[in-house]
Amino acid sequence: MYDYPETKEEAYGVTVLPDGGYAVCGRVNGTGNIEGQAWILRTDANGDTLWTDVWGEARANWGKSVLFSNEMICVLTFGYDDTLTTLGTHLLFYDLDGTYIHGTEDVLLTSEHPAAFVDASDGGYTLVTSATPEIVHTDSLGEILWWYTITVSPVTDQEGYGIRTTMDDGYVFCGWDGKWLEPRVTPGCNAPIAESDTGSTEDGWLVRFDSEGNELWNFRNEMGHDNHFYSVVQLPEGGYIAAGTYTGSGYLVRYTPETGIDEGAAPPLSTLSASPNPFNSAVAISFSLTVPSEVRLSVYDLAGRRIDDLWVGSSPAGEHALTWAPGSSIPAGCYLVVLHTPVERQVRKIVRL
Repeated sequence: MYDYPETKEEAYGVTVLPDGGYAVCGRVNGTGNIEGQAWILRTDANGDTLWTDVWGEARANWGKSVLFSNEMICVLTFGYDDTLTTLGTHLLFYDLDGTYIHGTEDVLLTSEHPAAFVDASDGGYTLVTSATPEIVHTDSLGEILWWYTITVSPVTDQEGYGIRTTMDDGYVFCGWDGKWLEPRVTPGCNAPIAESDTGSTEDGWLVRFDSEGNELWNFRNEMGHDNHFYSVVQLPEGGYIAAGTYTGSGYLVRYTPETGIDEGAAPPLSTLSASPNPFNSAVAISFSLTVPSEVRLSVYDLAGRRIDDLWVGSSPAGEHALTWAPGSSIPAGCYLVVLHTPVERQVRKIVRL
């Protein structure tokens, strides 16, 4: 791909394109960490390069993450673009042929480095920054719609790393904090900082937002030793898996669903089934409710992206049936049918041949 003599090439983001190829972004390091050019390239399904673009005039530039959305390749970048000379976080857009379409004219709120971004259900993008974490939501052109500063704990340093969408179109964000100052209770946190934890340790944390950026909860993983969270994903049955480091070793932490309810303690209020499974062109999906309820019946891929909404709105009690017939744009593979009600979630895995 890129191999410049006497420099270091770094790749940070990759996404799958409709033809089975890939878009990759990264950085070509210059003479030091504060210099370098950002880059993007497109490959075919075999990894052979089709086109590339490099920008930044050898100043401090990074291509941090890349998505394919709205029929465009969108790059989350930090630094200077050749035409957008404001230092900071920008979104740059390319077509599949490698033609540069446009970029955000104004820096996206902050001069801090971006950590990651995701495409949102409204067609826009939601990104988070690393130092002094912030969550920023834009429209499909990169114009800011809303933003919030994230404060997880009263510490001298916080670092954000990963963001993923959740099955209700919200977000879960992870990172870690630095050394804290004194024992105190953090508003909104699940637990106070323990007296014994006032040493020089670091804690991984999770923050949960709804689709409008309102914080639902945050949680610090107070292990008593240095631990960082770098990535997090919501599980189909609820709850989360966070990945990171703990005293120098990699580790996984699993968290229960937000409700904390023992789902085996009472019979479910809803049921969900799919047939035939596996299927080819269409699958019959049925669900039942014991009481009238607000319902959202959706199909997700295994990365947690919502593929289709089958039912959204009020539903009477009783049996309900419908058919999902995905078109040719939906590839073969495993998918999740998820029934949301205000009090529970039912999930069925389906396979398209």
